[in-house]
Amino acid sequence: MTRRPVRAAAGLLSLLVPLAAALALWWPLVDNYFYNDDFVHLFDVVTLGLPRLLTQIWGGHLYVVRNAVFAGMYAVFGPEPRPWFYSVLLTHLLNVLLLHRLVLRLTGDRLLACLGATLWGTAPVLEGALGWYAVYGQVLLTAIVLGVVSSLAVAATSGRPTSLRRGLAWAGLLAAGATCFGIGLGIIAAFPLVAWLALPPDAPRGRAAGILIVTAAAVFVVYAVLWVRSPDLEPRGRELLSPGAVLESLPAVLALGASLLGFSASTLVLGPLGLDAGFPDAATIGTASLVAAVVLLGWLAADSAGRRRLLWLGTLMMAACAAIAAGRATIIVSWQVPIARSAAWSRYHYLLLALLTALLCTALSALRARGRIPGAIVAATAVVCVVGRLALLVALPHAIDHHDADRAETGTVLQAIRQAVAAAPPGTTVTIPNRPFVSAGLPRSFPGWAGVFVIHFPANSVDGRAVRFTPRAGGEALAQQRGGRIAALFQAP
Repeated sequence: MTRRPVRAAAGLLSLLVPLAAALALWWPLVDNYFYNDDFVHLFDVVTLGLPRLLTQIWGGHLYVVRNAVFAGMYAVFGPEPRPWFYSVLLTHLLNVLLLHRLVLRLTGDRLLACLGATLWGTAPVLEGALGWYAVYGQVLLTAIVLGVVSSLAVAATSGRPTSLRRGLAWAGLLAAGATCFGIGLGIIAAFPLVAWLALPPDAPRGRAAGILIVTAAAVFVVYAVLWVRSPDLEPRGRELLSPGAVLESLPAVLALGASLLGFSASTLVLGPLGLDAGFPDAATIGTASLVAAVVLLGWLAADSAGRRRLLWLGTLMMAACAAIAAGRATIIVSWQVPIARSAAWSRYHYLLLALLTALLCTALSALRARGRIPGAIVAATAVVCVVGRLALLVALPHAIDHHDADRAETGTVLQAIRQAVAAAPPGTTVTIPNRPFVSAGLPRSFPGWAGVFVIHFPANSVDGRAVRFTPRAGGEALAQQRGGRIAALFQAP
């Protein structure tokens, strides 16, 4: 009777430690501001009709669900960033719980579940996805993938046939994930094979695999149609992201994939210490090699069921990695950026690192099951890593970039507009020279100050004064292309 409360307390502690650590590290996210592509997407929400917005192809991403979330957030909260980043924080905390549950279902080990969720949930590299709302689609995708994979892990150990309802649920969720972020396309393409490998050979697997194959084919048909018809995919991007261009750049794709895996493995260990910035140097390559060696030793130590888990998890991880590499290698080469340097860009690693963490914990579980001495070594290492990570949260707190320069530039634009309006008599027309808005990045995607105006003001008049912009710094071509109130804002000087 006394063991049951102890086990319950241990299970609760295993869950609360990573959750509290992630909350402590990422709570300052709520003070973040919009950045770069965020302004372009806000402008699209305001100026594009909903059908075009939901069928938009942006940088190779299919954004049906993600743009629906963007439009919903704007409809409810407008351009006030705090609620947007509250949603990011809450979704990340959910993902910490989902990763903990996944590792627990794969290994049955509360300590390893705590280790994996703590290391991943507090990895500084995750700021690339958490601190930039334009990448929130990857955070949503990760929630979907972790939930589906956790369900698959249960089905893999039950020995019972996969029900039609479960297969349809997997397919529907993964289809939604494929329209959250581009990596989801790689996940849904590989998932029929992943499910086939995960489910026991003596259990019927054809129905689940068939449902997943049909769903993946339907998603890619929709993607192909929208690829051809989308007016938002620029000719240069269409050329670089075409299958022919990807195949021609296959060496670069493979190099980027290997570098992504290497950086993910090294940043999981070295990131909290700030020692991953030199990738690929001796420390990061050595650490990545150590992680790979642990996974290999886990494979050698595992039984047939454990090896099957490592195989399907590894397949899913490689699919995520391949999707990133295939979608970005040609663009990176065109930018003449070194492959290894680009692999360290933090926005690539949210989902990939979660899958790598689950794989590593599964390998450690196989090693821990080999006997008392290996088990004691793994347990002691896990405790040291968790305690050390908690200590580093206090000793070396991670400084989050709140994008204060973008907030300041936006504030300057809004102040100038309000001052111009206040200086004009009521009932008159206020004419403001349009100027570039540096925070939005490429000017061909954002029409300068006029774009800031339509995001923050619901009509083309403020306090009884009509507002117009003279096309001093361009932007009128994009405005006329969009039509509506943004086109009406521009007038001849």
